Formats: sequence, C-alpha cells, structure tokens
Amino acid sequence: MPFTFSHPAIVLPLSYLPKRWISLTGLVMGSLTPDFEYFIRMRIKSEYSHTLGGLFWFDLPLGLLLAFLFHLIARNALIGNSPIFLKGRFSVFKDFDWIGYFKENWIIVCFSVLIGAFSHLFWDSFTHDTGYFVRRMPLLLTMINFLGLSISVHKIIQHSSTVVGAIVILFSILKLPKQEVLGKINFNYWLLILCISLLIVLLRILCGLPFQQYGNVLVTGMSGLMISLILTPILMKNKSI
Repeated sequence: MPFTFSHPAIVLPLSYLPKRWISLTGLVMGSLTPDFEYFIRMRIKSEYSHTLGGLFWFDLPLGLLLAFLFHLIARNALIGNSPIFLKGRFSVFKDFDWIGYFKENWIIVCFSVLIGAFSHLFWDSFTHDTGYFVRRMPLLLTMINFLGLSISVHKIIQHSSTVVGAIVILFSILKLPKQEVLGKINFNYWLLILCISLLIVLLRILCGLPFQQYGNVLVTGMSGLMISLILTPILMKNKSI
C-alpha cells in the first residue's frame, strides 16, 4: 500500500471544484480512513475497511469521527505548535466553525468521505498483492531487476506513488497563502506527544508485539502518534502545562 499520509494527494485536485459540491475535510479524512483499521488493531491487518461494504459501515462513520476529533480537539493545538512555514499557512483555519459547517453541509461531508475512501481503495488496487487490478493485470505482477533487487511492478508503483503523493501534498501546502503569525511553539506539547507515543509503543511490545515485526511496530508508532494528538491538547488544557 502507499504510505497512508500520501493518500490525500489523489483527492486534492477535487478542491478546485465549487465549495458547495465537496468538503475538503471529508475528502482528506476519507482518503486516510481505510488504513485506520491498521492503527486500531496496531498491526497490519485489514478485514473490513478495504472492502466496498466497509466503505459505508466502517470508513464513513470512522471518517466522520476523525473529522470531529481533528477539528474540535487536535486542530488548533497542532497548528499553533507547528513550524512557522506551516503555521503561517494553516492559522487561517483555526477559526473554522466545523460544527456550524457540518450542520449545514452534512450530506456533502458524508459524500466527500465516501469519495475519499473510495479513492484510497482505487489507489491500493494497483499496489496491493491482492488488489483488484493487480490480480487482473499480469504486467503488475511482473518481476524486474531494480538496483540488484528483484521487485514486482506493483511494488515499484506503490513506493514511487508514495513519493509522488508526498511531493504533491507538499507543493499544495506551499501554494497556500502565508500569513504573519505570532506566538512561540510550546515544546511541552511535542514532548508530551513524544512521551505518549513511546509509552503506547512500549505497552504494545510488553503485551506481546515482537520488536522484529517492524511493520507492526511502525503502525503502532503511528497509532500512538495519532492518539497523542488527541490526548495532548486535553491534558495540557486540564493541567495548564
């Protein structure tokens, strides 16, 4: 599969459509959601989120939940403690009224989540061993020699599209208008995120995750990071850290 956070690249062109047609939050969250079954399980296993049925009963409700968690809890703290080149471009979104927007546009949001999630499945269908197009296009299973390694075409597509997706996202961010912003980064914010993330990984290993399963350790670390992005603002607000 392409790296999870490269997936929004495929839906970003839809942001040029009239705003009344799409929700950028819905598109982005939807494009990420299918991989969240890995993060929930803390291992690379997906039985539901990468299926057509799962689009509706797993990806849609989870995508909506993630949108609410991001906008209502994680968003402002994350933007406020980001590096200047990010903060200056995203600060304008700190005042975005997600609740009000969702009340008026919930159908558009739901539709956008589904489009985003479907785009994820479509992309994966060219890069997964069991992907729809991989199983139907022998070319994608062809093994070629690359820098002395034997690797399948679909794996090359997987890794190269991850890089291309990351570049597209970075370019899109750099195109955003930049504002002058004040305020320093609260390093306690990032320290707490690091501590919570490491604690979650440690607990997962102590509960039986073999450290040699690098993929599952990485997924657990990403899961810990996302959990910490939710817990940290709550803890800092309650404890005045």
